Amino acid sequence: YNQDTGSADALKVKNTFGTALQVGFDYMVDEHWGVNFDVKKLFLKPDFDVTVAGAKLTGKAELDPWLIGAGVTYRF
Repeated sequence: YNQDTGSADALKVKNTFGTALQVGFDYMVDEHWGVNFDVKKLFLKPDFDVTVAGAKLTGKAELDPWLIGAGVTYRF
């Protein structure tokens, strides 16, 4: 997760599995060119361990981002 400890002495975010919802479309403008667009919603709740001022704490992070993507397609 490329976590930054900030004011904590140590931070460990554990790997986990989650679910995702996705919707999108592809549209061909002509024979060669097209566009695509999609939106994803992720549901991740990884466990973490953190040490702050010598106190060890644990918890569960709620990482639920929206991911929006768009692109251009060219077919040969």
